[in-house]
Amino acid sequence: MTHMGRSILRTALVAILSLGSVPALAQPDILVLGDSQISFGAGKEYTRFFQDLPQRCNMTAERTRLLEKLGARQTAAIGVRSTSLQSWTSVSGPTRGAICDVDKKFGVNAGAYGIDGNPDRVFIQIGKGSSYQFCKPKQTAFEAMFAENYYDPGLLVLTFLGNSADRWANSPEAVAQDVSKTLEQVPKDMPCVFISSAPVYLKKTNDKRMKAQTAIARAFERADAQCIAVEGFNAKTRAAIEGKPKYFRRNEAGRVKDPHHPSPAAIRQFLKINTVDFCDAIFEALK
Repeated sequence: MTHMGRSILRTALVAILSLGSVPALAQPDILVLGDSQISFGAGKEYTRFFQDLPQRCNMTAERTRLLEKLGARQTAAIGVRSTSLQSWTSVSGPTRGAICDVDKKFGVNAGAYGIDGNPDRVFIQIGKGSSYQFCKPKQTAFEAMFAENYYDPGLLVLTFLGNSADRWANSPEAVAQDVSKTLEQVPKDMPCVFISSAPVYLKKTNDKRMKAQTAIARAFERADAQCIAVEGFNAKTRAAIEGKPKYFRRNEAGRVKDPHHPSPAAIRQFLKINTVDFCDAIFEALK
């Protein structure tokens, strides 16, 4: 079934469910999926960015036509802590557990924006609630998410890096496996953009992540599939964010206490610097 066909079926199903007692999923037009950077600063900035594409991108007649595929551009973001592409494409094991195991300390493991029409951030546990049923037996989280009549965004944005840095930097085989499984499990007619997460505070950490980003971006390019990779983690974004205490949470003495999660202001810089490349990738994916 084509993406348009699934969208028509989805719309009909939502209408039917809204008449009965079963709650219907309020479908986002654009879905941003990532790790804890989404939960701690990036989620709101991503939703704003994608909802404002006509104002941010250099629009042409063709781009205006392509943008119609995204309807009202209702954007949702879900960030699950300590996750990677491997987490979403695995049936079992500790990487899948990062998505599906209940957080023992807090009882929640994800932050979400824009789900079911709620623009505010909510902290949730994946697997609990009708909008987060990604933990079905013998299925990967992607397979559960993109099952018939469930999530069917007009544009999927994947933003991962940190939790795969060692894996991608050190193993070409692992990189190829993660890309292959992702492309097998994301519907082939679903436009997709991969954006590496933003630089963090420490140079040493960023050096490893930059090597990992190069590896995953090249693997997506070689695959020549619907997922277009953008190397947002670059010299310009590192120069703007890396080592800048003002972009990270600090203690009363002014010392950075959370070097891994850039602030919303840092994410705005990250998006601003990469706007042209992000726009180019989005409209290429929508063709």
